[in-house]
Amino acid sequence: MKKISSIAVAALFLLVFSACRSTKKIQQAIIVKKDSVAVVTAVEKLPTHEDTMRMVEEVLSNVQKKHIAFKTFSAKIKVEYSNNKGKQPGFVANIRMLKDSVIWISLSNDIGIEGIRVLIANDSIKVLDKLANTFQVRPMSHIQELSQIPFSFADLQNLLVGNPIFFNKDSITSYNNNANGYLLLSIAPLFKNLLSVSNDYNITKSKLDDNDPTLNRTCDLIYNNYENKTGVNFSTQRQITISQQNKLDVELRFKDYKFNEELTYPFSVPKKFKRI
Repeated sequence: MKKISSIAVAALFLLVFSACRSTKKIQQAIIVKKDSVAVVTAVEKLPTHEDTMRMVEEVLSNVQKKHIAFKTFSAKIKVEYSNNKGKQPGFVANIRMLKDSVIWISLSNDIGIEGIRVLIANDSIKVLDKLANTFQVRPMSHIQELSQIPFSFADLQNLLVGNPIFFNKDSITSYNNNANGYLLLSIAPLFKNLLSVSNDYNITKSKLDDNDPTLNRTCDLIYNNYENKTGVNFSTQRQITISQQNKLDVELRFKDYKFNEELTYPFSVPKKFKRI
Protein backbone atom coordinates (compact mmCIF):
# COMPACT_ATOMS: atom_id res chain seq x y z
CA MET A 1 0.00 0.00 0.00
CA LYS A 2 1.00 3.61 -0.39
CA LYS A 3 2.15 4.60 3.01
CA ILE A 4 0.72 7.48 5.00
CA SER A 5 4.09 8.18 6.46
CA SER A 6 3.74 11.18 8.75
CA ILE A 7 1.74 12.50 11.65
CA ALA A 8 2.00 15.81 9.81
CA VAL A 9 -0.58 14.49 7.36
CA ALA A 10 -3.05 14.09 10.21
CA ALA A 11 -2.12 17.50 11.51
CA LEU A 12 -3.09 18.89 8.12
CA PHE A 13 -6.66 19.07 9.35
CA LEU A 14 -5.50 21.10 12.34
CA LEU A 15 -2.96 23.40 10.73
CA VAL A 16 -4.33 24.34 7.30
CA PHE A 17 -5.08 27.82 8.53
CA SER A 18 -1.70 28.42 10.17
CA ALA A 19 -0.31 30.71 7.49
CA CYS A 20 -1.01 34.32 6.64
CA ARG A 21 0.31 37.32 4.71
CA SER A 22 -0.76 40.96 4.55
CA THR A 23 -3.53 41.82 2.11
CA LYS A 24 -4.41 45.11 0.48
CA LYS A 25 -7.36 46.93 2.01
CA ILE A 26 -10.58 46.83 0.03
CA GLN A 27 -10.96 50.00 -1.98
CA GLN A 28 -14.51 51.29 -2.17
CA ALA A 29 -15.40 52.43 -5.68
CA ILE A 30 -16.51 55.98 -6.47
CA ILE A 31 -18.81 55.71 -9.47
CA VAL A 32 -19.01 58.71 -11.82
CA LYS A 33 -21.67 58.75 -14.53
CA LYS A 34 -21.54 61.09 -17.51
CA ASP A 35 -24.79 62.14 -19.20
CA SER A 36 -24.44 61.67 -22.96
CA VAL A 37 -26.73 64.66 -23.66
CA ALA A 38 -26.18 67.11 -20.85
CA VAL A 39 -22.89 68.90 -20.40
CA VAL A 40 -23.03 68.63 -16.60
CA THR A 41 -21.33 65.56 -15.09
CA ALA A 42 -23.50 63.71 -12.58
CA VAL A 43 -21.85 62.03 -9.59
CA GLU A 44 -23.75 59.15 -8.03
CA LYS A 45 -24.56 59.75 -4.41
CA LEU A 46 -22.22 57.72 -2.23
CA PRO A 47 -23.68 55.69 0.61
CA THR A 48 -23.41 57.21 4.05
CA HIS A 49 -21.77 55.44 6.97
CA GLU A 50 -25.23 54.53 8.24
CA ASP A 51 -26.17 53.09 4.83
CA THR A 52 -22.99 51.01 4.75
CA MET A 53 -23.51 49.69 8.27
CA ARG A 54 -27.08 48.75 7.41
CA MET A 55 -25.91 46.83 4.33
CA VAL A 56 -23.18 45.08 6.34
CA GLU A 57 -25.73 44.04 8.97
CA GLU A 58 -28.01 42.69 6.26
CA VAL A 59 -25.23 40.60 4.71
CA LEU A 60 -24.09 39.28 8.10
CA SER A 61 -27.64 38.42 9.08
CA ASN A 62 -28.13 36.36 5.91
CA VAL A 63 -24.74 34.67 6.27
CA GLN A 64 -25.60 33.78 9.88
CA LYS A 65 -28.79 32.11 8.70
CA LYS A 66 -26.63 29.65 6.76
CA HIS A 67 -24.31 28.96 9.70
CA ILE A 68 -24.20 25.18 10.12
CA ALA A 69 -25.40 24.13 13.56
CA PHE A 70 -25.08 20.46 14.50
CA LYS A 71 -24.95 17.95 17.33
CA THR A 72 -22.93 15.35 15.45
CA PHE A 73 -21.25 15.34 12.06
CA SER A 74 -19.61 12.60 9.99
CA ALA A 75 -17.95 12.71 6.59
CA LYS A 76 -15.85 10.72 4.15
CA ILE A 77 -13.34 12.98 2.39
CA LYS A 78 -11.00 12.31 -0.50
CA VAL A 79 -7.85 14.36 0.12
CA GLU A 80 -5.35 15.32 -2.58
CA TYR A 81 -2.38 17.54 -1.84
CA SER A 82 0.91 18.79 -3.20
CA ASN A 83 3.86 20.53 -1.57
CA ASN A 84 7.26 21.86 -2.61
CA LYS A 85 8.21 18.29 -3.60
CA GLY A 86 5.25 17.98 -5.97
CA LYS A 87 2.04 15.99 -5.87
CA GLN A 88 1.81 13.52 -2.98
CA PRO A 89 -0.22 10.29 -2.65
CA GLY A 90 -3.85 11.01 -1.86
CA PHE A 91 -5.75 9.43 1.00
CA VAL A 92 -9.23 9.14 2.47
CA ALA A 93 -10.20 10.81 5.73
CA ASN A 94 -13.18 9.63 7.72
CA ILE A 95 -14.35 12.25 10.22
CA ARG A 96 -16.72 11.96 13.18
CA MET A 97 -17.53 14.84 15.50
CA LEU A 98 -19.53 15.32 18.64
CA LYS A 99 -20.04 19.05 19.01
CA ASP A 100 -17.78 20.70 21.58
CA SER A 101 -16.53 17.31 22.74
CA VAL A 102 -14.72 15.00 20.27
CA ILE A 103 -13.22 15.04 16.79
CA TRP A 104 -12.33 11.54 15.55
CA ILE A 105 -10.25 11.14 12.34
CA SER A 106 -9.25 7.97 10.51
CA LEU A 107 -6.83 8.20 7.57
CA SER A 108 -6.59 5.35 5.08
CA ASN A 109 -5.49 4.63 1.53
CA ASP A 110 -7.86 4.22 -1.43
CA ILE A 111 -8.49 0.54 -0.72
CA GLY A 112 -9.46 1.19 2.90
CA ILE A 113 -6.34 0.18 4.85
CA GLU A 114 -6.13 2.48 7.85
CA GLY A 115 -2.79 4.11 8.61
CA ILE A 116 -3.48 6.76 11.25
CA ARG A 117 -6.23 7.39 13.79
CA VAL A 118 -6.58 10.67 15.68
CA LEU A 119 -8.77 11.59 18.64
CA ILE A 120 -9.03 15.29 19.48
CA ALA A 121 -10.61 16.58 22.67
CA ASN A 122 -10.78 20.08 24.08
CA ASP A 123 -7.48 19.65 25.92
CA SER A 124 -5.58 16.88 24.11
CA ILE A 125 -4.71 15.16 20.85
CA LYS A 126 -4.10 11.41 20.68
CA VAL A 127 -2.54 9.76 17.63
CA LEU A 128 -2.26 6.07 16.70
CA ASP A 129 0.18 5.35 13.88
CA LYS A 130 -0.80 1.85 12.80
CA LEU A 131 2.05 1.66 10.31
CA ALA A 132 4.76 2.44 12.84
CA ASN A 133 2.96 0.82 15.83
CA THR A 134 3.29 3.99 17.88
CA PHE A 135 0.99 6.02 20.11
CA GLN A 136 1.33 9.58 21.31
CA VAL A 137 -0.60 12.08 23.38
CA ARG A 138 -0.08 15.81 23.17
CA PRO A 139 -1.87 18.75 24.77
CA MET A 140 -3.99 20.92 22.51
CA SER A 141 -1.50 23.69 23.16
CA HIS A 142 1.17 21.66 21.32
CA ILE A 143 -0.59 22.19 17.98
CA GLN A 144 -1.11 25.83 18.86
CA GLU A 145 2.62 26.17 19.50
CA LEU A 146 3.47 24.51 16.19
CA SER A 147 1.11 26.72 14.23
CA GLN A 148 1.70 29.86 16.31
CA ILE A 149 -2.06 30.45 16.19
CA PRO A 150 -4.37 30.38 19.22
CA PHE A 151 -7.14 28.40 17.57
CA SER A 152 -9.79 26.71 19.65
CA PHE A 153 -11.58 23.39 19.46
CA ALA A 154 -14.54 25.29 18.01
CA ASP A 155 -12.33 26.61 15.19
CA LEU A 156 -11.47 23.05 14.18
CA GLN A 157 -15.15 22.10 14.13
CA ASN A 158 -16.06 25.09 12.00
CA LEU A 159 -13.20 24.41 9.60
CA LEU A 160 -14.46 20.88 8.96
CA VAL A 161 -18.16 21.67 8.55
CA GLY A 162 -17.49 24.76 6.44
CA ASN A 163 -18.32 27.65 8.75
CA PRO A 164 -16.03 30.72 8.55
CA ILE A 165 -13.09 30.77 10.96
CA PHE A 166 -11.24 33.70 12.50
CA PHE A 167 -13.94 36.11 11.41
CA ASN A 168 -15.13 38.72 13.87
CA LYS A 169 -18.20 40.67 12.80
CA ASP A 170 -17.40 43.36 15.37
CA SER A 171 -14.06 44.14 13.71
CA ILE A 172 -15.23 44.72 10.13
CA THR A 173 -13.32 47.65 8.66
CA SER A 174 -14.27 47.47 4.96
CA TYR A 175 -17.25 46.42 2.90
CA ASN A 176 -17.87 46.22 -0.84
CA ASN A 177 -20.30 44.56 -3.20
CA ASN A 178 -20.03 43.66 -6.87
CA ALA A 179 -21.70 41.43 -9.45
CA ASN A 180 -20.36 38.30 -7.74
CA GLY A 181 -21.52 39.15 -4.22
CA TYR A 182 -19.96 40.85 -1.22
CA LEU A 183 -16.55 41.39 0.37
CA LEU A 184 -16.10 41.88 4.10
CA LEU A 185 -12.74 42.61 5.71
CA SER A 186 -12.39 41.81 9.38
CA ILE A 187 -9.22 42.90 11.20
CA ALA A 188 -8.63 41.22 14.56
CA PRO A 189 -5.52 41.56 16.77
CA LEU A 190 -3.67 38.76 14.97
CA PHE A 191 -5.40 38.30 11.62
CA LYS A 192 -7.06 39.93 8.70
CA ASN A 193 -9.86 37.89 7.13
CA LEU A 194 -11.14 38.93 3.72
CA LEU A 195 -14.42 37.05 3.41
CA SER A 196 -16.10 36.63 0.02
CA VAL A 197 -19.85 35.94 0.07
CA SER A 198 -22.00 35.04 -2.94
CA ASN A 199 -25.21 36.84 -3.86
CA ASP A 200 -27.13 34.01 -2.18
CA TYR A 201 -24.99 34.45 0.96
CA ASN A 202 -22.83 31.34 0.78
CA ILE A 203 -19.18 31.71 1.84
CA THR A 204 -17.06 31.34 -1.31
CA LYS A 205 -13.60 32.31 -0.06
CA SER A 206 -11.77 33.21 3.12
CA LYS A 207 -8.34 34.83 2.81
CA LEU A 208 -6.47 34.79 6.10
CA ASP A 209 -3.53 37.14 6.53
CA ASP A 210 -1.16 37.77 9.38
CA ASN A 211 -1.09 41.33 10.67
CA ASP A 212 2.69 41.01 10.90
CA PRO A 213 3.94 41.36 7.27
CA THR A 214 7.40 40.09 8.21
CA LEU A 215 5.97 36.59 8.68
CA ASN A 216 5.06 36.48 4.97
CA ARG A 217 2.31 33.90 5.51
CA THR A 218 -1.01 33.56 3.71
CA CYS A 219 -3.84 31.02 3.64
CA ASP A 220 -6.72 30.89 1.16
CA LEU A 221 -9.77 28.69 1.77
CA ILE A 222 -12.14 28.32 -1.18
CA TYR A 223 -15.61 26.76 -0.87
CA ASN A 224 -17.21 25.23 -4.00
CA ASN A 225 -20.02 22.91 -5.09
CA TYR A 226 -22.66 23.78 -2.53
CA GLU A 227 -25.60 21.42 -2.19
CA ASN A 228 -28.59 21.19 0.10
CA LYS A 229 -29.71 17.62 0.74
CA THR A 230 -30.86 17.86 4.35
CA GLY A 231 -31.72 21.52 4.80
CA VAL A 232 -28.03 22.47 5.15
CA ASN A 233 -26.08 24.43 2.53
CA PHE A 234 -22.87 22.43 2.45
CA SER A 235 -19.72 22.95 0.39
CA THR A 236 -18.67 19.55 -0.95
CA GLN A 237 -15.39 20.72 -2.48
CA ARG A 238 -12.78 22.86 -0.72
CA GLN A 239 -9.40 24.16 -1.83
CA ILE A 240 -6.80 25.25 0.71
CA THR A 241 -3.59 27.00 -0.28
CA ILE A 242 -0.93 27.82 2.30
CA SER A 243 2.13 29.88 1.37
CA GLN A 244 5.12 30.88 3.41
CA GLN A 245 8.63 29.72 2.52
CA ASN A 246 6.97 26.73 0.83
CA LYS A 247 3.55 26.21 -0.69
CA LEU A 248 0.96 23.59 0.21
CA ASP A 249 -2.13 22.96 -1.94
CA VAL A 250 -4.91 20.78 -0.56
CA GLU A 251 -8.17 19.67 -2.14
CA LEU A 252 -10.96 18.16 -0.06
CA ARG A 253 -13.80 16.34 -1.85
CA PHE A 254 -16.63 15.27 0.44
CA LYS A 255 -17.89 11.91 -0.84
CA ASP A 256 -20.46 11.55 1.93
CA TYR A 257 -21.58 13.54 4.97
CA LYS A 258 -24.30 13.29 7.59
CA PHE A 259 -25.57 15.40 10.45
CA ASN A 260 -27.05 14.49 13.82
CA GLU A 261 -26.80 10.71 13.64
CA GLU A 262 -25.68 8.47 16.50
CA LEU A 263 -21.91 7.95 16.25
CA THR A 264 -19.16 6.05 18.02
CA TYR A 265 -15.54 7.16 18.45
CA PRO A 266 -13.44 3.99 18.92
CA PHE A 267 -9.90 4.56 20.07
CA SER A 268 -8.14 1.68 21.80
CA VAL A 269 -4.36 1.35 21.99
CA PRO A 270 -2.94 -2.14 21.25
CA LYS A 271 -0.45 -3.41 23.82
CA LYS A 272 2.31 -3.74 21.24
CA PHE A 273 2.20 -0.03 20.41
CA LYS A 274 5.08 2.03 21.71
CA ARG A 275 4.29 5.34 23.37
CA ILE A 276 6.43 8.17 22.01
